[in-house]
Amino acid sequence: MLINFNCFIKLGLYGFTTKKIITLSIVIFFLSIPSQSSYILASHSVVKFNTSNINTITLKKNQSLAVSIGTAKLNTCTIEITHFTGKSITVAFSGLPANQPSTYKNFIAIWEASVIPWTVEPLKTIEIGVNTQSGTVTIDDLTITYNSYVVGYGVGSGSGTICASTILGAGGIKSPLSYVHIGIENLGQTSLSAYYQTLSGYLPEKNGNWIGLWEGYTSPYNLPPNALIKSKIEGYSNQGIVALNNLSLGRDTEYTLIYFMEADHTTAAAILRFNTSDPTLDE
Repeated sequence: MLINFNCFIKLGLYGFTTKKIITLSIVIFFLSIPSQSSYILASHSVVKFNTSNINTITLKKNQSLAVSIGTAKLNTCTIEITHFTGKSITVAFSGLPANQPSTYKNFIAIWEASVIPWTVEPLKTIEIGVNTQSGTVTIDDLTITYNSYVVGYGVGSGSGTICASTILGAGGIKSPLSYVHIGIENLGQTSLSAYYQTLSGYLPEKNGNWIGLWEGYTSPYNLPPNALIKSKIEGYSNQGIVALNNLSLGRDTEYTLIYFMEADHTTAAAILRFNTSDPTLDE
């Protein structure tokens, strides 16, 4: 702002003293300087942010998955005593879908015991001679006493492949069936914990048991070349949990988990098929 000093000369002519003129000029000078805040507002445009269209995004880290309700299907091998006399026992067996019992050397064996004595030779062994998923076998030339008898179903060439059993108790009382089965203990995006249980007294690690996971609907008798993961069963307990890590599991995707008694994939004992889901979307 420019100040015209001629006005001060005119004031002196009108009787203003020098002191009054100096005081008045100082007041006019400060009034002519804009304040700092008004200067900033005048020289800078104000920027306003519109936050109404900003959405809050929550990233899900290590989000767990779940098995979709009604999608899990477990297939196992079973054996059941359907008839017996003093000299024979007839059993009904059922294998996994697409199993060829005769081709894959499936067999039935019997011991005089209440559980399978894994280190003892059976009283008798009968190879299954048909390629049907289920059927019956009669074991004859026996002498059935009032002791207990246990019958096992093997899916390979040795007793280490026995994955199902049934007991004829003393006095002809039939006991509940026993068979290898698997389940899912915990399911995440990058890992899966699987539960397994074999027969009483069985040693999974000694017999080379293992478990594998494939994407999609998979048959152990016609496996894809690459599994998502394979893991040996470690330990000598007949049941436990095995961790499958470093996976990349998707939501709404079908998977197949298979338990094997030996290295040969035809010795499969249990198949679990399931579909994944996001538990937060199911609520």
